[in-house]
Amino acid sequence: MSGYYPQNNDLPQSYGPMASLSSPEMKRLRSLRTTVGVSCLILTAGAGFYTGLDLSLLSRFGGATDMVFATSAAGYAAAAAAYLGIGIWVLVTRKTTSKAPLIAAAAVACIAAVLLLLGLVTSPAGNHAPQYGSLTVNLLMFMRAITALRIRPVPVAAPAARF
Repeated sequence: MSGYYPQNNDLPQSYGPMASLSSPEMKRLRSLRTTVGVSCLILTAGAGFYTGLDLSLLSRFGGATDMVFATSAAGYAAAAAAYLGIGIWVLVTRKTTSKAPLIAAAAVACIAAVLLLLGLVTSPAGNHAPQYGSLTVNLLMFMRAITALRIRPVPVAAPAARF
C-alpha cells in the first residue's frame, strides 16, 4: 500500500504551538460566550416576532403603508437570520479561543443598537413603542463580546516528542 502519511514538519501552522488559557480564564470565556450566544438567540426570537407582526399588518392598510411594513418585515427577517447564524456560531465555538464569532456578534450588536437608538429618537413621531428590551440586550451582548475579546490567551510551548 502506498499512501501519504504526514510527518511532523508537514502539519499546517495551526497545529503548531497552541494558545491556551488557564482553567478560571477558560471558564470565564465560556460563560461570556454562552451569554453572547443566548443573547443572540433571544434577539432572534424578538426579530422573528416583529417580522410576523409586520407581515400580519401588511394587508390591513393600502398604498405606501404596505411598502413600509414590507420593508420593515424584510429588515427584521434579515436581523433574525443574522442573529440566529451568529448565535449558533458563538455557541458552537464556546470551548475555543476563536475571536471571529465574537467580533461578528459585537459588530451586529453595535449596528442594531445604533438603529434602535435612532428608532428611540423617532418613536414619538412614528407612533410606535420604543424597543427598550432589544436595546438593553444588544448593549449587554456588545459589552460581553468586548469583555470576552479582551481575554488574552498565553502561548504554550510545544510539548517534547516522546518515543
